[in-house]
Amino acid sequence: MARFALSTWLFCLSLSSLAVAAEPTRLCALYPHLKDSYWLSVNAGMVEQAKARGVELKTFEAGGYQNQETQIEQFQQCRDWGADAILLGSVTYELPTLIRDALVGVPTLAVVNRVEPDTVVSTIGTDWYGMGETVAEYVNAHYPKGTRTLLMFGPRGQGGNQFLSQGLFDHLQPGVLTVEATLHGANSAARQRQLLAQYLASNPAPELIIAGAIPAEVAVNELQARGLKTEVISTYLSHGVYRALLRGKIKMANSDRMRQQGRMAVDAALQQLAGDALPAQLDPGIEVLVPPTALGRFEDSLSDPDFRPVYDVTVEPNRYPSP
Repeated sequence: MARFALSTWLFCLSLSSLAVAAEPTRLCALYPHLKDSYWLSVNAGMVEQAKARGVELKTFEAGGYQNQETQIEQFQQCRDWGADAILLGSVTYELPTLIRDALVGVPTLAVVNRVEPDTVVSTIGTDWYGMGETVAEYVNAHYPKGTRTLLMFGPRGQGGNQFLSQGLFDHLQPGVLTVEATLHGANSAARQRQLLAQYLASNPAPELIIAGAIPAEVAVNELQARGLKTEVISTYLSHGVYRALLRGKIKMANSDRMRQQGRMAVDAALQQLAGDALPAQLDPGIEVLVPPTALGRFEDSLSDPDFRPVYDVTVEPNRYPSP
């Protein structure tokens, strides 16, 4: 009887171990916001890869780059939920103390936005300095010296803006651009439209606008409404920028394959949790898109047109998997 009881206990213990092993991996993603198609496309890639790999994914958005306190609270919510790893689209380059302290014990990967060195396991994303360099190379090849230019990079010093700007100016040929103004403001269409309208009301129209995706979309519409011939370059891609490229309304745009970055982030987290070493950066590469085709690999860059944000991917655990 004792031997039978011991065998029964060992069998139950074995089933219990299988049950624990069958619990799905939990990944938690933090985004600055989901207001535009850039982060929406990152979300699409993460969601499809989480479903394909059979892991749970919980997503939070801070509501904007100004909401650092919100992201700190959401980081703690990820830990309270029991996340095995955190995918951090940080609102700041320098991580606040509360997040730095909380990194211990939970593998954290930076996604899209770089953070200060030696704070995260790895960074998934393109070097935005390189994004600025590709814009500079296009400008050098297509514009004469002294081209009067307006810059619209969105929020000052947030996201990849500071690195993109440095890459741009480091690689421009001397004198090719005359920068007449740099407009900074929240990455919303309303705010960017206001900034551009105020500028055009009191200044001659520039010959070129170099802008992030949202201000680039706004610029195309505002310039057309005013009958202005100013040309537009977008530093990164969105659905609206893609459509404008196909119509020849935007002369050039970068794609850093944001949907693919979402997929890569999920895979990298699973690789880390499996005990495999990750490189300091996993980079999907930069694709330069120009009219008239501007096709690229749409499925690597942008979410499907009908995609809406997904905040929870759940998995029904198989508690007694086949051997």
